[in-house]
Amino acid sequence: MERRQFIAGAGIAATGAAAIAAAGFPAPAVASGNQTWRMVSRWPEGFPDQLDAARRLAERIAVMSDGRLTIEILNANDLGPYRETLDRLSAGEIEMARSLSYDWRERGLGFDIFTFVPFGMTDSERVIWLDHLGGQALWDGLYAPFGIKPFLTGTVGAQSFGWFAEPIAALEQFQGLRFRTTGVGADIVEALGGVPRVMGPSDIGPAIEAGELDAFELVGPAVDIALDVHRHFPVCMFPSTNQTAGSIELIVNQERWDALPADLKQMIETAARAEHHANMAEVHAGNIAALARLRNEFGVQIAMLPDDALTRMGEITAQILDGLRSEAAPEHQAIFDSYLEARMQIRGWRELTEIPFAQARKLPFDYPQPS
Repeated sequence: MERRQFIAGAGIAATGAAAIAAAGFPAPAVASGNQTWRMVSRWPEGFPDQLDAARRLAERIAVMSDGRLTIEILNANDLGPYRETLDRLSAGEIEMARSLSYDWRERGLGFDIFTFVPFGMTDSERVIWLDHLGGQALWDGLYAPFGIKPFLTGTVGAQSFGWFAEPIAALEQFQGLRFRTTGVGADIVEALGGVPRVMGPSDIGPAIEAGELDAFELVGPAVDIALDVHRHFPVCMFPSTNQTAGSIELIVNQERWDALPADLKQMIETAARAEHHANMAEVHAGNIAALARLRNEFGVQIAMLPDDALTRMGEITAQILDGLRSEAAPEHQAIFDSYLEARMQIRGWRELTEIPFAQARKLPFDYPQPS
């Protein structure tokens, strides 16, 4: 793979695209009225679905705009450490990034909330909050001081609770358990009596081999297989309480955004929405296929957390989140309050519709099977 991925739309003459790519212009490159923007991708080659999603997003924009706006995709660390991406975007050094808002969590609670909240919302519920219950306006406000405009454009999907040597059947099994996790999940593990470990995916295997790690969570079946971490333990447990869904953002430099004509703005927004739908379906389908492989090819035992463990985790999560809210700045408290109000409203509807329907499908009646 080339170090940078250049995406050109069908409407661009080959010579023009080649000239732009060869010149390596700083952003934005403009020739014959066409612009080239640069987008940092958080996810590298080999991580399932997400770099492909960035490429599709860029291609949609190029094709929809008939080549007036094309996107050059940069790897996470091409311009320096990825953690500096938000500041680079704010300063106008790049126009776009496809990222997770919790990458900037040190700047306040709201940045966690726009990626995931333990015991929070599913992917579809989050869209309802953003589009119809005030979430997008608060998201815009969160990024406004940085001169950035956010859009929803994908998901890392629902995750597993983690990988274990044996199923968790009782709360006592968390005592002293050295468990790799991230974010608020580390506080929850500690409150359960475990020992949270924070490390990158490449460090999991060596830590297990050294006898320093007893269990871990990473993402979901598709990513876990792709990164080969499924071989370490024989039991994969569900459901995830820490990361019920992980929203992916497209963040755009506000000054560059404001300078665009209305039709190009509409194209970017439409392309982001289309890619969110495509990526969400792709991620869920990938996890379905990977789960079947875990069971049938690798003999992995799929187990569910007991209700008493889930209840205790819920109690601990509530205490931790209340503490984080009380310490947060007022604008971040407002985001959390909106999220909680939307969660409550959506939950009430789902408990009348989708949840009992899902339970009804499990009742012992015959139903047509694939032929």
